Amino acid sequence: MKQAQLWLSSIAIAALMASASAQVWDETANGGGDAGDLPSTAQVVAGNPNNPLTRITGRMATGGEVDMFAILICDPANFYAHTGSTSETNYDTKLVLFDSQGRPLWMNDDRPSVAAITSLPPNGVGSFRSYIGGGASAGFYRSSDAPNTAGSATWGLPGPGLYYLAIAHWLRNPRVGIQDIFHESSPYEPIYAPKAAVANSVIDNWAGSTTTTGTYTIHLNGVCFVPEPASMLVLGAGLAGLIGLRRRKK
Repeated sequence: MKQAQLWLSSIAIAALMASASAQVWDETANGGGDAGDLPSTAQVVAGNPNNPLTRITGRMATGGEVDMFAILICDPANFYAHTGSTSETNYDTKLVLFDSQGRPLWMNDDRPSVAAITSLPPNGVGSFRSYIGGGASAGFYRSSDAPNTAGSATWGLPGPGLYYLAIAHWLRNPRVGIQDIFHESSPYEPIYAPKAAVANSVIDNWAGSTTTTGTYTIHLNGVCFVPEPASMLVLGAGLAGLIGLRRRKK
């Protein structure tokens, strides 16, 4: 499909959101080992797409490690990702969201103030932890080209589909070549859109270094498991049928 995006009909979304219980993915127990740091090596969070994915847990075993996960955002209007409390994630984090091609969408280092998140997740977001999603005050969404201008970016996602979510220590910076993709200094609290010069480029490396290690939890909302290959074929066939039906009606 266009740009490899898993665009879903309203019927498919309803099916994806139907579930009896929350689901968790562990980098080691479920993923089998360390997640990579780029789309080509990201750990695919695969499973039953009828189950929502509500948490990803893992560990930074070596200093400077970055973990990236392929996820299915099935309810973009209610999407958020955050790194929880200081006991759940025991180091200063950065979250970065990319589209299905690995092009940058949003980054947050230190979550906006609690008062700025109008729909605070029920378990909260700890100090120096990270938050990406809707529900923050409009002034906290900013362009990396205008970091001191409140509201210089507008929150939004391209639609339901495949995305890449990366967690890193705050000193690690996603790049294209030698160019930082996002604003990487104070103020740290805004949720940043990428610099215009690299907004349509694909991440290819991370800069910065640290010896910090630790464990993390990423809390998620509006996210489902990526369909396993057999399920993907069924979903693709279903969407193709819906597209064909719509074309015949024109």
